[in-house]
Amino acid sequence: MLSQLTFLRLWGTKVGDIVDRDHVQITRKHQNLQTAIVEGLGIDRIIGCGKDLVAATALHFKSEEKAMDAHPLRMFSGHKLLHAEMMGSLSVISNDLEQRRITGVMKLIKFFEGRLTYHLEVEDDLLEQDLERRSN
Repeated sequence: MLSQLTFLRLWGTKVGDIVDRDHVQITRKHQNLQTAIVEGLGIDRIIGCGKDLVAATALHFKSEEKAMDAHPLRMFSGHKLLHAEMMGSLSVISNDLEQRRITGVMKLIKFFEGRLTYHLEVEDDLLEQDLERRSN
């Protein structure tokens, strides 16, 4: 997980705090999903945990985009495009979860362990560095 980030203030909110808080919450939701599967807590609980993980991820993207939009230069279209692409994948996964398809849960785990983890650990760190650099 990301180390403590620098504290760039945008509209009274520390971007590093947003990122750290959201990343911890997303990781916790992922752990809840894994626990529900391993402990065999039932399809309703597993799907509920999957939906929680998707919702936490979507809220994280909104928080980041709010910070990007608050920046005077607003030159973050590349990072927003990453969010849009991932939300497309999460939309398909959410549909599977709504249809109570266990394949949606498996897709979500694969998505988290691959694409989303990379985004949280690498791309968000680069975003924070970019925000800081542009503010100096």
